[in-house]
Amino acid sequence: MTETLDMQRGLLLNLSPGRRTYWMAQAVAILSLVVLVSAVPFAKVQLAQLPSFVPIYESALILNDLITAALLFGQFAITRSRAMLALASGYLFTAATAVGHLLSFPGLFASGGLLGAGPQSTAWIYMFWHTGFPLFVIAYAVLKSREEREPGRFPVHTLTRQTALATVAAVLGASIACVLLATVGDHLLPTIMAANRYTRTMGIVAGGTWCFCVAALVALWRSRPHLTLDVWLMVVLCVWICDVALSAVFNGGRYDLGFYAGRMFGLLGASFVLLLLLIENTVLHSRLAAARAELKRLAASHVADGER
Repeated sequence: MTETLDMQRGLLLNLSPGRRTYWMAQAVAILSLVVLVSAVPFAKVQLAQLPSFVPIYESALILNDLITAALLFGQFAITRSRAMLALASGYLFTAATAVGHLLSFPGLFASGGLLGAGPQSTAWIYMFWHTGFPLFVIAYAVLKSREEREPGRFPVHTLTRQTALATVAAVLGASIACVLLATVGDHLLPTIMAANRYTRTMGIVAGGTWCFCVAALVALWRSRPHLTLDVWLMVVLCVWICDVALSAVFNGGRYDLGFYAGRMFGLLGASFVLLLLLIENTVLHSRLAAARAELKRLAASHVADGER
């Protein structure tokens, strides 16, 4: 267990954030809030329908989240951290649910959408998608705090490849269940959309989703000491809150300014952790190259000393 914890501390994601990291994160969060406040008065302004926007946006988002999930599962394989497993599962859930959202969106692959979708299926899938991710972040924050306080409580040997595979299967099953409930079982759900416009019930549902996002942000803030990953996850949640606000709370329905602006926020939020992971991979590769060069130098020096 000690070796695993030492390995965790050596990873960029698990380092304590410096002052510059906090400043950058605060700048992005404040800029996001400024854009949100500026866009809210115009959120219901109807814009042109751009059929190509949704598949382009969601394809990029799904790809981002899948790569992020794969890299986080790689982090789990190194650290054997339950918290990292929870976060990786969250990104996998968002990617899988976004696939269902894309396939069921009306007018893309069929006039009413695929998967037996009804007029409000995509709206409900969006709600499940944007409620699920904060729940996984809350799980990450709770597990991370427990691992810090009681490292001996979580033996590494219990987290095997089978554990990860079972978790992946469970997450995909949960995503499929959400999509099926929103499509095949949409008659069981309250009506939140009619003729591309939101009903009053949508305000209640979106407000609940918003509360989960805020709860996840608070849980992360309270899970001290903060890691570099935590700081950027808080930025992701700030952007996520802006996404939900413009796409479901302050706008009126599909293809208005809030619809487009909110989804751009969503794509932006999906990129932060991925960029951090890619930077870490670059740093680790540079360290590996430097270590290899040092070993070659020492080997050459040893051979030279032997010849003497």
